[in-house]
Amino acid sequence: MHIDRVLFFAIALMLGSCTVNPPVANDPPIWGRIDCQRGEGNPAIVAEFDQAKALCLSRGESAAAVAGTAGPNACMSEQGYVLRTRSEHKAACAAMPTPKNAANSQVPSQKPAIAQPASVPVGPAAPAKQ
Repeated sequence: MHIDRVLFFAIALMLGSCTVNPPVANDPPIWGRIDCQRGEGNPAIVAEFDQAKALCLSRGESAAAVAGTAGPNACMSEQGYVLRTRSEHKAACAAMPTPKNAANSQVPSQKPAIAQPASVPVGPAAPAKQ
């Protein structure tokens, strides 16, 4: 009878020590800017993000790849975005120098300029030579 109780408590202890990891859906991957600027409340940054997505889609990337649901995407990375969870992004950005410190250190922005699709004219065409 004593062995049954010990066995019961041992099994209960083993089962009780199992923990369930929280679902990843609570912190899904998001595209964040390399320079850690946020789009919330900043229409210019939102417009840049929309341009980057449109450019990648025009290059033939799938909607899932551009949305980040298919994992990291080279095209979005080229546009200055990195795919990571919100908590990873916050931690990485917290480790970066603040804008005040960055201005003193004269470090240029890490976000590259967004490349335009080849079909978009850059400016007026030069007159043709005759």
